[in-house]
Amino acid sequence: MKKNIGKSYDLIPAQDMIQFMLKHSFFHKQVTQIPESMIVKKELDFDVMKKAFNIEIERNDCLRLRFFKEKGKIKQYFIDEYKVDNIPVLDFKSDEERQAVLGADAQKPVRMLKDETFRIKFFRMSDGRSGVYINIHHLVMDNAAVFIFFADLFAIYDSLMNGTEMPKPLGKYEDIVQKELAYVANPENLKKEEQAYREYMEKDGEPLYLGVEGPRHLEAERAKKKNPNIKAPSLFDPINDKAELTKHSINYEDSQKIFEFMKENNVGGECLVQLAMRLHVSKVNNRHNDTYFIVLCPRRRTLKEKRAGGTLAVPLPWRVVLPEETTFRDALNKMADVQFWAFSHMNYPYLEYRKLQREMYNYPAAAGASTMMFSWFPLEAGTMNNWDYQFEGYNLGRYIMVIYTFAMKDAATGCLKLSCMHRTKYVTVEEAEALHLGAEKALKLGIENPDMTLGEIIDKM
Repeated sequence: MKKNIGKSYDLIPAQDMIQFMLKHSFFHKQVTQIPESMIVKKELDFDVMKKAFNIEIERNDCLRLRFFKEKGKIKQYFIDEYKVDNIPVLDFKSDEERQAVLGADAQKPVRMLKDETFRIKFFRMSDGRSGVYINIHHLVMDNAAVFIFFADLFAIYDSLMNGTEMPKPLGKYEDIVQKELAYVANPENLKKEEQAYREYMEKDGEPLYLGVEGPRHLEAERAKKKNPNIKAPSLFDPINDKAELTKHSINYEDSQKIFEFMKENNVGGECLVQLAMRLHVSKVNNRHNDTYFIVLCPRRRTLKEKRAGGTLAVPLPWRVVLPEETTFRDALNKMADVQFWAFSHMNYPYLEYRKLQREMYNYPAAAGASTMMFSWFPLEAGTMNNWDYQFEGYNLGRYIMVIYTFAMKDAATGCLKLSCMHRTKYVTVEEAEALHLGAEKALKLGIENPDMTLGEIIDKM
């Protein structure tokens, strides 16, 4: 039943994608939440931090989002400013204890239809570090919004501690919601983008699923259906969704070489790390070169959007055919070309693209050809208001996708960090680790000699 709440809104396309994931996770509702913490190398005054958080609620309107269901449809609205009176302060003797306690909370669903859109906790470590943990529903924030939240929260804390001016205001998510809904309300906008996507997909024909686990799932599907021409296996399983978060860090010296290569050659981590992972995927799939990732784009273009909370991220199809005679350098340029195309057409709702793809290739409801979802988190040492910080994510325990891989520069160590959330029924821990090690080898070989061909790199991996 609709509450007496005043103005309400439909979900915008980015949220629709999240709700689609939640709808198709029958039992484990933690699959659409983001549990993360920021740990700093000094003691925080948690009374001041609580004041900072209540100011953040005023500044960051997505923290005032609430949801309800009307005729089977999720709707949202913004409540008035409020204050949180009690924020738990936890004391941990070790990182293992912190991981255990906060990891348990990470796997407890955030009940967004019961007016719980987030849980926040402060904590102290016995070695003098301290931190802030938030577990927030993905309809409220995407990862970019969580980074914005932490940066603004600690900037407010600095202002309160030092008696200085507050940081610049944040953009309003409600303004973005209104803009997004107005765009999709015009059918001509969607029609134009649909044609661009149709041409994009027709260019190289039907894609082939190349899993990080190798061809075993595709071959099993072909054997089961007695059809050797199947290119997209059915891997959706709403019951067996147990997941692990597997992490890997490249050592400091090699990481610095990678970052220096990025700087000297004006190459983004999004293209570079993806290319390395694609080479591993090709290697374990009989050297097929048609790799298709879904890349999560933060989709914040204007200054206000870049300083706004809320969920705006959208999955973009990055399909790249990479012949083995292509050099590493040329492959990066090809990746950048596909990135430019995808960014130019990121207004097209993902669920519309998904529908179009299924119509074109006659996919069953549970089938799909993409290898993984991938994200590059552009975190640097100065990202969080120049604090010396450690960013930490936690395992959800359950997940809707086969694998979601993300990479970033770890500000605490200066190393390149690769992580992936993966369903263990489909991708084992050993296969996830093999992906990370294979990508590391490809990165080292490629940056050492960017004129080496992809085939030569695969031979040496």
